[in-house]
Amino acid sequence: MTTDERDQDRQDQDRRDQDQRDQHRRVRRTHLSAAGLRARGWTAGMIRRLLGEPDLRQANPYFRTAPPTRLYSVERVEAVERSEEFRAVSAVAVRRSGALREAALRRRRAAGRLRSGPEIQVRSPPPAPDDRKVARRPSQEPP
Repeated sequence: MTTDERDQDRQDQDRRDQDQRDQHRRVRRTHLSAAGLRARGWTAGMIRRLLGEPDLRQANPYFRTAPPTRLYSVERVEAVERSEEFRAVSAVAVRRSGALREAALRRRRAAGRLRSGPEIQVRSPPPAPDDRKVARRPSQEPP
């Protein structure tokens, strides 16, 4: 393959990559990913329960081997967010999140008290043998 052909292949690949990025940008305007929903306060359970199956599945833009990105129509998401069921489920999720955050804080405080409590006594290792030779008395044997 010549240098010109390699350059042409590289340009073609760049053009395809740009087209894919442009398509992804267009889809983002009309659809939200699960990450976008989480940023709006949705939990994974709320997504499964209230939205169900995604409107569109698209190849993951960051990792080709990753599962496809699940995309949900903005109109459908906004319609669900206006419903009473969403308000009730969202209030429970907020309450649960606050309780979990408080429990984690209590555990951290409890762990901090353990660290500042009585110091644990550890025996020191026995002293290392002295490298100097010890002079021994000659044994006194009976004559």
